[in-house]
Amino acid sequence: MEFLVGCIIPLTIVYTIALYFGCLTHLLITFDVYSQSSQSSYYCRTRTFFTYTPLSVSTSLVGAACADRYTSSSSNVRLRSFSQIKMSRKIVCGIFLIQCFIWGQQFVRFSQQLDGINCFPATPFCVSFNNFSLLMFYSILPIIFVFALGWMTIRHVCHQHTRCPSNLKDRQLTIEL
Repeated sequence: MEFLVGCIIPLTIVYTIALYFGCLTHLLITFDVYSQSSQSSYYCRTRTFFTYTPLSVSTSLVGAACADRYTSSSSNVRLRSFSQIKMSRKIVCGIFLIQCFIWGQQFVRFSQQLDGINCFPATPFCVSFNNFSLLMFYSILPIIFVFALGWMTIRHVCHQHTRCPSNLKDRQLTIEL
């Protein structure tokens, strides 16, 4: 639960950045308010980085929240110790740094096109690499991670009742209360 609370603010920030860069840049292009200067190549790369990175960070944070649910539902004390605010801050920072490293390649691989508006990967290899990275780190890996951890969490919760031997007196006291 503590990790979920620790994730709300980072998720809000990440989604705001993704929406801001995704929508604002398209609005600027739609209304012909874009840079034709030599700075447009840097703008292109920065815009692409701040569009892809927050989206991948958001799906990774959802996966981390599922990992928190898994660890907090475990009967193992060592696993449950990972479900703390201090650990959640480290995980959020780690996810952000890993995703920045993964998507940092866009500062090298993307370039401004001659029309001054469009921003594409520079070579066909860069197109393939970008598409593969987006598929893996935004779509496939987070879904597999969430599904696996969700399934293991359900197994933890279902098996908790069989781990504890039931005591007839405890059950009778519970019913009376």
